[in-house]
Amino acid sequence: MQSSRPLQSASASEYSSLPPALLPGAVGIFLLGGLGPNVLLAVFAVVVLVAGGALLWRPGESPTLLFVFCYQWMQASVAIFHSNWLGVGVADYSFVSTNLDASIGLSLTALLLLAIGMNVGAGLWQAHYSVTARQIALSQPLARWFGLYITAFAASFVALTFAYVVPGLSQPMLAAAGLRWAFYFMLAFAAMVRGQGTSPYFIAAFGLELALGIGGYFSDFKSVLFFTLFAVAASGIRFSTGSLVGMAALGSLAIGLGITWTAVKGEYRTFVSRGQAAQVVEIDYLTRMAKLGDIVGALDADALGDAADQLLRRISYTEYFGAALSTVPAVMPHEGGAILLDAIVRPFTPRMFFPEKTVIDDTARTNLYTGGIAGNSEGTSISLGYVAEFYIDFGEYLMMGAVLVLGYAWGRFYAAWLHWKAAGALVGMAMATASLAALAPLESSFTKTFGSLVVSILVAWIFVKFVVPRWCPWVTGYEGG
Repeated sequence: MQSSRPLQSASASEYSSLPPALLPGAVGIFLLGGLGPNVLLAVFAVVVLVAGGALLWRPGESPTLLFVFCYQWMQASVAIFHSNWLGVGVADYSFVSTNLDASIGLSLTALLLLAIGMNVGAGLWQAHYSVTARQIALSQPLARWFGLYITAFAASFVALTFAYVVPGLSQPMLAAAGLRWAFYFMLAFAAMVRGQGTSPYFIAAFGLELALGIGGYFSDFKSVLFFTLFAVAASGIRFSTGSLVGMAALGSLAIGLGITWTAVKGEYRTFVSRGQAAQVVEIDYLTRMAKLGDIVGALDADALGDAADQLLRRISYTEYFGAALSTVPAVMPHEGGAILLDAIVRPFTPRMFFPEKTVIDDTARTNLYTGGIAGNSEGTSISLGYVAEFYIDFGEYLMMGAVLVLGYAWGRFYAAWLHWKAAGALVGMAMATASLAALAPLESSFTKTFGSLVVSILVAWIFVKFVVPRWCPWVTGYEGG
């Protein structure tokens, strides 16, 4: 990603219909972990991956829809390849009794339908949006994009403070705080289309987000890596050896940090929360970073090896769905859409006016439909995931229709942002990226993600409609400001 000159973008005729390295990557995954007791599931998983990649690759645009699909594909299929590596069938992979092979097959089928829905909803790819986004990014000096990001970064802290002080406003304030990722994306995109991936402005923003991400209760270091990769892909650069090395370095950093965090998070969370069974941070940043350094320094090869195994099992998210398959409808009946209806109604019934509205308890819901395998989960929240929720609502056949409609809705949402003239191609792409990236985890409860998305849409719309025209109209491509 480093160069002293602007990186050239490929012309429309040069764009590939598949993401770069998808086919060799899929073949490599199969050769490394596909051959074993679960070879048929592995073949199906690889076919779904390639099909989803072909459906969702939109050259010169943010690969947010593709990212949502690929992230969930990884969580749905990693148990196949890990169990093959261990030489066991997926039925013996889990530490609890679950219908894992069926949950994996249903999850992968659902993801294929999700990709089809997103493809249809997003509509045909049109090259002029990527061209316009590049022109807007190049129309202003990088220092101006950095200033905009820093302003958004400061505003996010103000919003987080309001969320803490006034809990009744927490959801819109958290949505407002999350908008800073749209501005980070625009800064990173502006740097990448110039070939200035090593610009002090970009490095400062990247380092700031990475440092703050590592120090939290959940250590959300992944976000800055993901949004950087979004910007690299959206910039439409020809992938040189240097850019591929840079992307590989980001991927390696993410894996290394993931393994290390898995090894230390138990002791670290106990320290920062002062032993409370709650998701709180009671220790100042410098002290907790010093403690984190001490814990990491004490790790050995065995601890890291165990952490790598735990990380793979944590990434896999089909176990609770497998347990639900054994419980519903054998022990409990299907809900007939009750979970979905509750999710849709919740955003429009604020607790301020509907004090009787129940609190979402993901762990309690998971225990209800899985026979209690989630346990108490003190300090964390364990959800079923939206695929399992759709199954509980509608059964294994009708759930696929619900997933298809959901994919279409996400695709239409992406297209609406990209096509909205008031936002412009770059702001629309950035806002869609910031909003949709939160949908990536397969374990996300639809009840929570739908409400969060509705609020984030409203907050982003207010910003584009009322703030941008007055304070920074140049981000849309209009002169002035």
